Amino acid sequence: MMSATGFPKPNPEYLNLYHVNPSTEAYVVELSIDDYSEIFNGWDASPLRRKEIEPELMNYLEQAGGEIPLRAKIELCFDVRAAGRDHEKELTTRAAIQNNFRVQLLFANQALRNIYRRFVTYVTVSAILLTLAYTLPNLMDLALMHKILVEGMFIGGWWILWEGCSLFFFKGHELRTKKKMFERYIRSDIFFRDAGALRD
Repeated sequence: MMSATGFPKPNPEYLNLYHVNPSTEAYVVELSIDDYSEIFNGWDASPLRRKEIEPELMNYLEQAGGEIPLRAKIELCFDVRAAGRDHEKELTTRAAIQNNFRVQLLFANQALRNIYRRFVTYVTVSAILLTLAYTLPNLMDLALMHKILVEGMFIGGWWILWEGCSLFFFKGHELRTKKKMFERYIRSDIFFRDAGALRD
């Protein structure tokens, strides 16, 4: 079931998909990779620390973040199937993943600021139109065309107000949820282990 945010509603059935780390009580999002490069977009030629996460992986992380309640802690675990692990590369990879989360948080904050500016603009324009629509008939006798214009102000004012409220409460809520999700990912532990390692 999808919520108004566009992310799945937290559901106990979903939570059965995630292992819980008994020492931290955090839900563990587990991913299996053959090589560290699989984590990042193969078309991105940037240095490892600045590489973009593979879009499908980012979509999966957003899906997982929406399924796990925001109040719960979360950890990322990469099972590495490669013959030998590279601990130095893991440190750089961990930093790159965190940088991606910070970028996503930055985008969410920018989008929220844009929504707040548009909301203020919509409310202001709506207030002007509705004020004129209510006051003009009381100030003068209006001809037919002027009455049609006033009716248009009524309709336009309420429509713009609805658009502003819809933007603020629905789209804004989705972005605020996304912001909290990436704030949690930034705080989360990211670790690697051999693919054959036993779980606790």
